[in-house]
Amino acid sequence: MGRGRIDPFVRMDVALLSGSHCGMSNEVRRPRRRLPVLLAVLLSLGLLPNGAILAGSPLARAAVASPATQAAPSPTAVDPGIQPFVRQARPLNREVFGYLPYWRLDVDTAGELRYELLSSIAFFGLGIKADGSLDTAWRGYTAYLSDNAVAVTNAAHAAGVRVMPTFQLFDSGSLTRMTTFLNSATAQSRFIGEALDLMARRSADGASLDFEPVPASVQDAYAAFVGRFHSAMKAWFPGAILVNATSAGASNILIGALVPNVEQLFVMTYNYRWSGSTAAGPIAPLDNTTRTVKKHIARFLTVAPASKLLLGEGLYGYDWPVTGSGPYATVQANRALYGDVWSVSYRYARDWLASHPGVTLHEDTVQGSGWYSYWDGQYKTWREVYFEDAQSLVAKDDFAIASGLAGIGIWTLGNDRGYSDLWNVIQAKFYAPVHSIAVQGSVTGVTLRRGYVYADVWRRIRNSGNVPESGRMVWTIRDRYGRARVHANLAVTIYPGRKTGYVTRGALLGRASLLPAGRYSVTVTFTTRTQTWRSPTSTFRQPY
Repeated sequence: MGRGRIDPFVRMDVALLSGSHCGMSNEVRRPRRRLPVLLAVLLSLGLLPNGAILAGSPLARAAVASPATQAAPSPTAVDPGIQPFVRQARPLNREVFGYLPYWRLDVDTAGELRYELLSSIAFFGLGIKADGSLDTAWRGYTAYLSDNAVAVTNAAHAAGVRVMPTFQLFDSGSLTRMTTFLNSATAQSRFIGEALDLMARRSADGASLDFEPVPASVQDAYAAFVGRFHSAMKAWFPGAILVNATSAGASNILIGALVPNVEQLFVMTYNYRWSGSTAAGPIAPLDNTTRTVKKHIARFLTVAPASKLLLGEGLYGYDWPVTGSGPYATVQANRALYGDVWSVSYRYARDWLASHPGVTLHEDTVQGSGWYSYWDGQYKTWREVYFEDAQSLVAKDDFAIASGLAGIGIWTLGNDRGYSDLWNVIQAKFYAPVHSIAVQGSVTGVTLRRGYVYADVWRRIRNSGNVPESGRMVWTIRDRYGRARVHANLAVTIYPGRKTGYVTRGALLGRASLLPAGRYSVTVTFTTRTQTWRSPTSTFRQPY
């Protein structure tokens, strides 16, 4: 079978993924007299030494305005053509955050996004230079100022979806640019001034930060910077949110330091396998291997509240040259002889399968991923592709719901262009979920021992809805007069399509002298945050 062609946009994904990556909306109002407050905050944080305020910036205008001689200046005006955010009730029951990179933004994008299924859109990405200035020559910056971005912003705002820029600083090696920036109050104040000015111009509803990598050597300085930026942003835009893209391998110290200064942590739980892996496999194994999404989220939950965590989901995969056609095949070491590793988008994988009907799509239900293999006639080797598909994302969404996370994050919007099945997963899980629970109870094996009555209490629960349900299961035994004699409860989480049973053997019902012989009943209830299900009443005889 012929060699597949790589998605022309995907190689950018590889570069940006080299380190890891890359609800209800709050209206962001533009206060007219906030700049002196912002200036005071920055001065108190030590971010504005003499000469650090950029001429012409909103901070500079605030600095020269003397309250005794002139009124406080208005903040930067919103650029022409950008419509304001429209606050409205929205049916999404969790956050759905999506990165929209410049290479996925074109004239058709605004008409293709499913705004009813999104809570936030983050344009990606605007580069930060070592001196703190924004890289205005970078394509991410020019894309953010484009008419296509205005069209997305207006459509999102009309639907009550937050829109924000992503400010990024990616570095490598000795992290020269990053350390220069993080060690300079002048650079940070310059960035904060330029960033807030741009956010005001584009009517942003918050900001996203993506610094990669953030090793232990810079984590304290980075956390301090995030705190300064967050304070400055909230002083000017009280309703804005700050989202930090956070590596799944971030230290507990860094996570804990970020929590007070962000509204959300986008946990980059993907790229576990990559172009340098020695064996093919899922890019984001949910379970059943050494490094998994479940293990990383469990660790985050020891430091951060679930209400601030977004489970990152990558809509892409890799195509490796391998030594065989079976799952988890060994990657060919000689790239010159057998070809390179390619990053592929969800769209590319689906398009390729559609054009090669003889190739079978498999589902790895152990770790979680779609995959297929094919023969590369040019290089005379097998190739194997693992990519996130609808079934693997269903499992991740269910895990996010069962874990009580704030929601999910998507890397990237547009990777599934032309296909609706991933949107359909979001709709089923977060927009129009089906809640359907059945519970039952029964009592068997009633016995008398030393004047006390014991019995085996059985409970059964079935979830025929499409989302996990978490709550408390309570069983109650009543006498013939309806008086509760004994009850107990248990915390239960049950996933869709599952059924399970519980039994308490030898449960103490009470002293026989206080339990008249006769007919008794048992009922079971299951209560979540929003709903209660009750079992039919089941009766049994207490003969003692």
